[in-house]
Amino acid sequence: MPVQPIARKMFAPGSTDYSLIFVHQATGHSVEFPASIQSFTDIHTPEFSERTFAGRMDPIYQQSAIIRNIDFTFIVANGSIEEARHNRQSVNLLIQMLYPKIEPISRVPHGSYINVKGLSFLNDTNDDRYVTCLIRGINYSLNIEQGFITPTRGEIYPILLEVSIAAQAIIPTIHSFEEAEELFNSENWQQPYPPSYPNYYKKT
Repeated sequence: MPVQPIARKMFAPGSTDYSLIFVHQATGHSVEFPASIQSFTDIHTPEFSERTFAGRMDPIYQQSAIIRNIDFTFIVANGSIEEARHNRQSVNLLIQMLYPKIEPISRVPHGSYINVKGLSFLNDTNDDRYVTCLIRGINYSLNIEQGFITPTRGEIYPILLEVSIAAQAIIPTIHSFEEAEELFNSENWQQPYPPSYPNYYKKT
């Protein structure tokens, strides 16, 4: 039996259906890329604590946490001088979001917490159409083989640029574990994590 091809929806340039949007929590600044995703990995790693007891051969394991690491790479194409200049500013602002901002009163630095949205597999839940991440690294590189746009002397832009993001997702909680323990065995008890987290499908 022949395999039927999967129908694919094509998006016009500038469509927000496939744009990646990054919002910096500390400042509210945002950047948007009409990007083409090249790779994506979403790794969920449970962490366990181990306890051993005299007279028991096997240790007892208790899950203490879970870590969600998200890595993805996207390509940004510059089709004109205006696009090239805009994308350069956007990449520059995205990198600036990694640097901590200090509150004048508390002097507490805000880390690089960024909300990422634009892809269905980046949703926290059905209600939150984004995922909050601690960005651990941004790798920005140029595709030299594709050539450059050189509108004026001393001004040069790549036709294609590649951005790789390494991030740890901040898993949302409904309440703290201490509150969960206080509510245990009561009618108001609920899991500390949203029951629909993570959510890879679009709400219907």
